Amino acid sequence: MKKSIAETASPEQPKMTKWLWVFIALWLVPAAAGGPSSVDVLFTPSVLQEAVALKEGLKVGRLESTSALPLVGAADKKKAYGDKVAGSTAVVILGEDALKAVADVEFATTVIAVNATGHTAAKGRVVRVFDGASAPSDAQSASGSALKALLADGKEVSLKGPITNVVQGVLDALK
Repeated sequence: MKKSIAETASPEQPKMTKWLWVFIALWLVPAAAGGPSSVDVLFTPSVLQEAVALKEGLKVGRLESTSALPLVGAADKKKAYGDKVAGSTAVVILGEDALKAVADVEFATTVIAVNATGHTAAKGRVVRVFDGASAPSDAQSASGSALKALLADGKEVSLKGPITNVVQGVLDALK
């Protein structure tokens, strides 16, 4: 007569199963904690080409784009947009016009303002990114651990360099 699996299992089997589950849980937790980035790119028609190039160049889990035009002067739409992106890793705002459209939105997530120096009411972290030509004198070049240190400060940061590379670096540092 054949023995069942339960009868042939050694006393060590339950311990091994427990450790296997612990190992699987530890392996999955960092992946869930870092998780894929979710980003919304806000743009106006004047920077459409830059928005397309940025959207094609970024490597994130979920990337959406939104036109800023419907938000101009529409408080209810601005609030809805702020609520929509609240769970995102970041909102990337391209250009001064798009920033003006949402300047009074109190974003709870990180705001990455590209080539825009205007006011923002964002409650979260604000990172300003400039290409070489338009960078203010206080903009810094940073990557890797230096970028993480700048972002850990929690203050507004100005960075300069190739837009797609810098924005990708910021998103990677936010993970």
